[in-house]
Amino acid sequence: MWNKLSVIFILLFATSTASAQLANFKGGLEAGVMGTQVDGDTLSGYDKAGLRVGGFIEKPVTEEISVQFAMVYTQKGSQGAKKVDDPFSFYEINLHYVDMPLTARYYHKSGVFGEGGLALGYLFKQKEEGNNLVGQFRVDESPGFNKFELSWHLGIGYKIFPYTSVHAQFAYSLLKIRGKYDSEIPGVYAGQYNNTLMVALQIYLGKRDKS
Repeated sequence: MWNKLSVIFILLFATSTASAQLANFKGGLEAGVMGTQVDGDTLSGYDKAGLRVGGFIEKPVTEEISVQFAMVYTQKGSQGAKKVDDPFSFYEINLHYVDMPLTARYYHKSGVFGEGGLALGYLFKQKEEGNNLVGQFRVDESPGFNKFELSWHLGIGYKIFPYTSVHAQFAYSLLKIRGKYDSEIPGVYAGQYNNTLMVALQIYLGKRDKS
């Protein structure tokens, strides 16, 4: 728990400090929720809930276009519900990342904006748990996921107030987050990918120039 809080504090401090130091940049804080799944684990649905917390800086390019860089702590993974009549049904992946998305935004005069970009993620903690082939519960603290993730994202948002925006994103891994893995937990395919939905609130530390 303290490791996660330390990561969040460092991200918030770093991005807020950067925003105060860089001329013509706007910065702020972000917090939101995620629905995640891992494609390739035989499960389906965004059943694993997670957090997205961090900070960002944004550089206006024109009146309508800006570029935003963020550093956020994200919780990703996959989860299957345990069924009484199926001893193999429970399965869960917990992945903790520091993500660094670079996003281009287009603002409409109505306050609606579209966004898209790429993100580099660093996996600093991972855990996989579930029932193996003989129904025994197993926990693996090092299940072999790649330390780095490259992903793309698309989203839409709305500027609620001059200081506050809300946005939603779909993101997907460009490269495998784990290749072929010999697991005692059934259903691990040769190649897995993060598949996430996100809704977050962004609060700017300074007033934006756009009305």
